[in-house]
This record gives sequence, structure tokens and C-alpha cells, in this order.
Amino acid sequence: MDNQFDQPATPVKQAFHTRRIVFIALVALSVIGIGVMNFSAEFALWYWLSMAPIFAGASLALTWKNAHEHDATAGGHIRRQMLHWLVLVVGLLLIFLMQKYGSLVPGTAGLMALLMLAMTCLLAGVHFEWRMAVLGTILTFTFIAGVFVESFFWILLVPAIIGVVLVAKGKGYDKV
Repeated sequence: MDNQFDQPATPVKQAFHTRRIVFIALVALSVIGIGVMNFSAEFALWYWLSMAPIFAGASLALTWKNAHEHDATAGGHIRRQMLHWLVLVVGLLLIFLMQKYGSLVPGTAGLMALLMLAMTCLLAGVHFEWRMAVLGTILTFTFIAGVFVESFFWILLVPAIIGVVLVAKGKGYDKV
């Protein structure tokens, strides 16, 4: 009697599972960031700055994994992505500078950092790993909600849940 749990997972299933876990973790970190923005506008910018290397690392790992699975070299993609994410860090530091000299109040600075992360994720999705575009879209809707609603933490849950469901159900898109 064959049991599905007795059979080893195929490399394709393992890869999809890994990508799904990474995506869900990034969505969870995004939800936490929105909560941080609601409770401490001054800390929000620091939070998003600390998320930049985490999001970059996840995107780089997914690109490397994809190249490895297709017996391709990832060197060129990795270099381009490192520059891509470095631009985000520079932009976030410029937001810090604007906040320090009074051009941006802390709440606005946190929203601007979120917008930069959203756009960077969207572009990473266009150029490197499509799941990052889904995450960027979730972050963009979160930014829009943050602009119009003072306490927007709970509004994030709807696009976050939709994004997670799309990725969890997107088995057919994993080979793209």
C-alpha cells in the first residue's frame, strides 16, 4: 500500500515548497512592518531599511535556485540583482536624510520607504522572479491604503491573503 507521505518529494515539489515558504515569510514581514508603521512612525523607517537586505537576500536566493534548477549560470543575474537592491538601500538612506533635516515627518518617511520597497519588489518580479511582483503589488496596495487611512494595518490582510492564496495555488506557474 503506497502512502503519499512515504514517497520522497520530487525536486520540483521541493523547489515549489521552498519558494512558497519564502514568499509567505516575506508577506509576514510586510504585515509586521505595517503594524510597526501604525505603532511607531519613527521606527518604521528603520524597520523598512532593515528589511531591504532580507528581501534582497530572498530574491537573490530564489534567482540562484531557479538558475541552479535549470543548469544555468546565475552570475549575471546575481550581479544585476545586487545592484538593483543596492539602489533601494541608497534610496532609503536618502529618505533618512530628508527626515533628519525635516523635509519628511516620520510617518511620511515610513510610507516613502514602503513605497520604495514596493516598487523595488515589483521590478524584481518583472526582471528576476515573478513572485516578487506579487509581493510588490501587495506592498503597493498597502502603501495606497496607508495614504488614505490612518490605521491601515487590517486593510493589508485582504491583499496579503489574496497574494498568499495565489502563490499557494499557483503550482502551474512555478515552471515559468
